[in-house]
Amino acid sequence: MTIAILYSEPTKRALQGPYSIAEEDTVLSAKKIAQALITKGATPKLVGLSEYSIQKTIANIRADCIINLIDWTGSDLPLSLQAMEELTKHGIPFAGATYENFTFVDKVMMKKALDLHRLPTPAWQVFHTGGKEKIYTPFVFPVIVKLAHEHCSVGIEKTSFVKDKDALQTVVQDRIRRFGQDVYAEEFITGREFQITVLEKEEGPLMLPPAEIVYKPSPHPGFLTFSERWNENDPEYFRSKTVLAVLSEEQLLMFERIVKRTFVVLGFRDFTRIDARLKNDHTLLILEANPNPGLDDDELYSMTMSAKAAGMTFPDLIWDIIRSVLRRNPLRRKEEF
Repeated sequence: MTIAILYSEPTKRALQGPYSIAEEDTVLSAKKIAQALITKGATPKLVGLSEYSIQKTIANIRADCIINLIDWTGSDLPLSLQAMEELTKHGIPFAGATYENFTFVDKVMMKKALDLHRLPTPAWQVFHTGGKEKIYTPFVFPVIVKLAHEHCSVGIEKTSFVKDKDALQTVVQDRIRRFGQDVYAEEFITGREFQITVLEKEEGPLMLPPAEIVYKPSPHPGFLTFSERWNENDPEYFRSKTVLAVLSEEQLLMFERIVKRTFVVLGFRDFTRIDARLKNDHTLLILEANPNPGLDDDELYSMTMSAKAAGMTFPDLIWDIIRSVLRRNPLRRKEEF
């Protein structure tokens, strides 16, 4: 079986910016996935996708299925949507997000979908102009300010954490001016932070053992800036770690109920990662529902950690995703994979 691993190459804009390190991980992940597929007897085909040849590259793919590692965000998000449109037209089954739920890479679209389906998420508000926009959401401060179209903590800085309306307007104006895109503010939840992987099995969505982000004692609030996450020379680089969460049976049942419902009503498929915080130990609030999260064979990466806790190797995880993709293809019999 030939499986194409389609990954987005960093754009010219991204390479010239200060956040290019976050774009380079996609290529490394593609190579690790290729090795995992070889151990399962499949033939991987690495396909780099340039911003200049989206239609031609996708049209020339010949494979039984495709693993989609398209990861253009921010000003490059329209490129991702163009690629998703081409993938959909191409006809080869592909893993992960559909075109429709890939739009949730736009976090404002994602937050609107969470609200529409009455899924629990912190109170939030989007800002468009950077002027003196009215704050109409009855926030309980502090709040955190995030960019609407970015990933990997781009735009998250110490000043993203704000304690009152005046500071909020100042930070909103700064981010819109610097990044040229909408931003949103959401209530900052001080409780435990989790990354929860859901896989699509034949019998329905399955929650893997949740991973937890644990922060060392610090005068700073419990969240990571871009620098703390990506810059090894940052003094706060090692102030967090990922561990398997220890939860009560009641909490696990609550997590499972919420993330399974999220997976279904948002139209996700194959796999997803849901980032959430636990307020007062009994209320789970979704920060982000990721329609196309990264896949990486790193024991400290939450999805890999959760899969191993469920008795799966990284190749097992990838092959489980492939099986889910091929179940949607009526031309293939189950015994073929």
